[in-house]
Amino acid sequence: MTWWPEEKWADMVAGVDCPMCGDASLPSNPGSEFVVELPWSYLRLAHNQTHAGYCVVILKEHLSELDDLATDQLAGFWTDVATTAAAIREVFEPRKLDYLVMGHRVPHLHCHVYPQYAHDDPLYNINIWDGDVRQNDSDRAARVALLRAAIGAK
Repeated sequence: MTWWPEEKWADMVAGVDCPMCGDASLPSNPGSEFVVELPWSYLRLAHNQTHAGYCVVILKEHLSELDDLATDQLAGFWTDVATTAAAIREVFEPRKLDYLVMGHRVPHLHCHVYPQYAHDDPLYNINIWDGDVRQNDSDRAARVALLRAAIGAK
């Protein structure tokens, strides 16, 4: 497949039927659980926890590129990402965090905060679809609660 057809891409960038606009603030959606509303974004814990603590920070407003943001929005978004990172580091103690800002499938600005651990290969290219590790409802809720507590303590 080549890039999205022009009309479809224009609609996606404009936010027509954007799935992130529709479900970023919901308690649960097909891919993640709501953790907390931050000043500029929503924090969600990914259902697929191949890397414990993997979260997504989703900008509240539908914009698709970092350079679309006003200076205060840009600073606020990255502050929300840093708040998320601090909470993940506190709760899960990863070796390193990776920050992925892509958006070619859903052009709504968001950042995947992807923990790396001592057992991970640092030379392996990240593939967020690699593997499938799902928690039961109780374990997932516990992770959400731990992240909320860590953010509340900041």
